[in-house]
Amino acid sequence: MAQPVRFIHAADFHLDAPFKGVDATDDRVRRALVESTYRALEAVISECIERQVDFLVIAGDAYNSRDKSVRAQFAFQRAMQRLADAEIPVYIVWGNHDPADGWSAGITLPETVHVFSAKKVERVVFERDGATCAIYGRSYRKAAEMENLAVSFVRDPADTLAIGVLHANVGGRREYDDYAPCSADDLKAARMDYWALGHIHKPEQLFTGAVTAAYSGCTQGLDPTQTGARGCWEVSLDDSGARATFVPTAAVLWDVRTVDVSDAVGIQDVHAALADACDAAVRDADGRPSVLRIEVVGRAEVHAELARPGVLRDIVNEVRTEGMDAEPWVWVDRIRDHTRPAIDLETLRGSEEFAGDLVRMADGLIDDPDAAASFVAELIEPLLERAGTDLPSPDPAAVIAAARDLALDRLLTEEDR
Repeated sequence: MAQPVRFIHAADFHLDAPFKGVDATDDRVRRALVESTYRALEAVISECIERQVDFLVIAGDAYNSRDKSVRAQFAFQRAMQRLADAEIPVYIVWGNHDPADGWSAGITLPETVHVFSAKKVERVVFERDGATCAIYGRSYRKAAEMENLAVSFVRDPADTLAIGVLHANVGGRREYDDYAPCSADDLKAARMDYWALGHIHKPEQLFTGAVTAAYSGCTQGLDPTQTGARGCWEVSLDDSGARATFVPTAAVLWDVRTVDVSDAVGIQDVHAALADACDAAVRDADGRPSVLRIEVVGRAEVHAELARPGVLRDIVNEVRTEGMDAEPWVWVDRIRDHTRPAIDLETLRGSEEFAGDLVRMADGLIDDPDAAASFVAELIEPLLERAGTDLPSPDPAAVIAAARDLALDRLLTEEDR
């Protein structure tokens, strides 16, 4: 039986990443975001040392730019030296953000750090106290690496344990650049025990079993879309397979909340609902500060008040002040008002205005399923013919009710003006 190895699998540190599109007008927020990628790097190193792992694997994009800053290079060198002092080797591939042809200040990394070649797949062997593990990897030579690098990984039959390290888009995910594109079958064909992957920023185990492949995700979320925990995997590997535990490392969390104010009758109610959302964000942040975006929704009497000039801005300022007094703090980056006018269908049914005619017409169709189905089919059939595709048949009553509400929204909004 093979001696097990334990290691940390990390990727996508993106040191020195800019945080654009965030309203970080508070100095604490601005400093926290600027420092967050560095703090996440330090957290990974501390976890390696505290957990006494055998080695660290970094699957690309340690830096955010091929022309990486001197500050970032010194920070990375110091981090690698901490691991060298703890006798923990590091195995690195470069990715599309930090390819091998990028600029370097020539800052020397410790001998315990192995950077894989960008010309071919390299195999190095980790050995300690009877444990042996082969580690395979290949770096990007240039940023836009379009070659399928996975197919060039081939396990040596003599390997007791084998790990593949690759920065790649597995399965062609549209939200990410299709660099080093490959398939799950390509990974399985290489017969590695574990694939340490980078490029996709959300932690995920693609598949497990005889072969395990996982994205560690980024160590620090880089924008408001990257919500939830971010970090790395601690992996224990032996000839029975891999077992991975997620380790959070983000210094700042991103959060998005939806607040329904349908029952609000005044601005004070809206403020209370937003304050509750901020409190929930603090509770869920696991002791970390967070940057929060809120969408306010619902058919509400307070819709007209929220639409008044300056009202939403003042509410944002109020909840920001309160959020920054919390521990840990929560910064409300923005609040979007998606409320709609309250609609009293019963009152409208008795109205002699056009809105009343609209509600009664919809009622008649909804009460007659055959008429409703015929009406919807007549409207949708030309669209389906033009699209040249078959789609599931919609619920006629639901379609008519949605169309009624949309028309009333437009009509009542015009009246409010």
